[in-house]
Order: sequence, then C-alpha cells, then structure tokens
Amino acid sequence: MKLAARWVTRHKVMVLFALIIITVSCGHQTQYGLVPAQSADISLQQLQNSWTDYFIYYNTRIVVFDPITDAYTLQVGDRWVLIEDSNELTAIFSRLELSPRFDLDEIYQIMDPRGIIYGYLIYASGDLVSLKRINENTLRIYYSPQRPPDAP
Repeated sequence: MKLAARWVTRHKVMVLFALIIITVSCGHQTQYGLVPAQSADISLQQLQNSWTDYFIYYNTRIVVFDPITDAYTLQVGDRWVLIEDSNELTAIFSRLELSPRFDLDEIYQIMDPRGIIYGYLIYASGDLVSLKRINENTLRIYYSPQRPPDAP
C-alpha cells in the first residue's frame, strides 16, 4: 500500500511539473514579438517606395516603420529621429549597408499575440530589441546597441 501511495505521489508531482512547463511555454507564445517577414509580405524596396505611409524612426542601427493609417502605435524614446524625407531614408540605408552586422534583407514584423502587425523594423544583428505593451493599441520599443555605432 505504501508503495502505491508513493507511486501516486511521484506521478502527481510529475503531472504538476508537466503542467507548469506547458503553462510557461504557452505563456511565452502570447507575448509581443519580432517575427521575420517573409519576402512575399514586405521588402525593403516596398517600404522605401511607400515611405509616406509610415512614421519612420531611426536610432544608431535600427529603422522602424509604423503604419500611419492603422489604429496601432509604436512608441520610441527621445533619442530616436523621425525620418521625414525619402532622401534621408536612402542615406541612412546606404550608411547602414556598410556595416557587416546590418542586413537590409532581414525585415521583422512587430506582431502581437492576435497576429496584428504593428509595423516593421530592421536592425543590426547582435543588438537588443524589446517590446513593452503600454495599452491595447500601443507598444514601446526599447533598443540597446551592443557595440559603438562605428564598430563592425
């Protein structure tokens, strides 16, 4: 009888542990995140051609495209620059293209758990980007370059 009681107790612990793992892994999937955009979804050329459809923000080695006409907002910090000219955008991409850590073909969608796209971004590999929900329609972008701007 004691053996059966220990077996049941051990299995209860294992089931509880499995439920915790499932809960944690499912919770991770419901967070806001960066999803690589497929080439069919958006390209750099499409973003540049339709630049007037976006609020475009730049900071060190990151460019963010926030659609103007949707109900969703991307917030950035004080050190970000709002790009208001297509020549300025082209100049930024020309400069960023010189960095071996910056790939203009790696475009990310900023997406919420419901599949709603808040915008797009391109940033240097190795740098850190995180998102925080401010309210139902607003995300804040935090960017942390991991090397000085002129470093490879």
